[in-house]
Amino acid sequence: MTDSDVRARDVRGSHRPPNGGYGPPRQPPRTARTRRHRLWRLPLSLLLAVAVPTMITLVGAARTPGNESFEAKWADWLRSHHLAAVAKEFETIYYEQHAPKKGGRPQALNPVVKPSPPGGSATGRTITVAHHLTPPVAIPLVVTPALPGEGQWQPVGPLVGGVPGMYVAQFRADTTYTSQITSAVWIDPSLLRVSLVPGATEPGGVWSQPPDITGAALATTIAAFNGGFRFHDAHGGFYLDGRFAVPLQSGAASIVIYRDGSVDVGAWGTNLAMTPDVQAVLQNLVLIVDHARSASNATYGDAKLWGSTIGTKTVVARSGIGVTASGALVYVAGPALSARSLAESLQRAGAVRAMSLDINPEWVTFNFFQHPATDPGRVDAAKLYPQMERPATRYLGPTEESRDFFTVSLPAGGP
Repeated sequence: MTDSDVRARDVRGSHRPPNGGYGPPRQPPRTARTRRHRLWRLPLSLLLAVAVPTMITLVGAARTPGNESFEAKWADWLRSHHLAAVAKEFETIYYEQHAPKKGGRPQALNPVVKPSPPGGSATGRTITVAHHLTPPVAIPLVVTPALPGEGQWQPVGPLVGGVPGMYVAQFRADTTYTSQITSAVWIDPSLLRVSLVPGATEPGGVWSQPPDITGAALATTIAAFNGGFRFHDAHGGFYLDGRFAVPLQSGAASIVIYRDGSVDVGAWGTNLAMTPDVQAVLQNLVLIVDHARSASNATYGDAKLWGSTIGTKTVVARSGIGVTASGALVYVAGPALSARSLAESLQRAGAVRAMSLDINPEWVTFNFFQHPATDPGRVDAAKLYPQMERPATRYLGPTEESRDFFTVSLPAGGP
């Protein structure tokens, strides 16, 4: 073979290495299969980045104690783990997509629990009434024409010494959601006993009162209703029987129960203060009614005032409680309320000072309990209005309630 033949074969590269004989070996060209494999890795990484944290939140929610729905546990878990903004966004979107229709007119008011006859309770005993509050006057209406019976108070629950201790009224809260009915309950603390019950996790701890209605309390409890927000969002505290489970906050809206059974609502440090007569205090946000009008410091858009919850303009189930000039307690709840319409409803129902309680269908609850004299072991439960999601037996044992709540009971001695 001549030198020219060798040079010719080198030019053609028949015997020269792909890299020319210098440096590391060249990588083979990418194939379509290799490119597809790398393209798969990117979405898989993104999927894992989303799926793993999501699974952590779901498992954490599933392990949360309480008798509420999984969705409610998940929202609470997010808020407890610095993800309140995520929970707020999900809830706001959901409730805006499921907002009630504007306009319309309901066919009739909701059925109201009929009052029990005198002596119609499990105790079978009667007492003499020394005094009681004057029954409430009709609620002013904003929607015309009115529904039959709208705004009129009707007695509910057992009579105490022949006198109603509770009344219920129904009305439309505003001129926008006119097919939605808001309900109010008027309670006379001089005839009935209102008590604060600590929840298993809110505030938690060991108390003389279990986080449900059982035992001797079951025979005399005629109603129960929800408390406030989680304390992380409530910007307030919890006090019961000489113990501060959560420190009380100056300026916070507070419902106070005194040892003589009287109840008041006001701003802590302004209207109310700690005295030896105070038995229980629950605080939640700031007053939404003060001096019988919407409170000037409740801007309804400040997260510092309202906590990391759904927006105050979102129309959703809400509840609140207030005190009248005569000392009666007024609870208001409805399936389609904003923070503003809740305040206006409490004001129209007679409250001179009022505060928000819990919100959204999972937590807004007011149940009546009747005890037939012929069957003392039976309890007939009924909701304040049918859209309340939790069962009418909520708060009844043996299932423990995770959040604080209130009970309304007959006085010592029976009705």
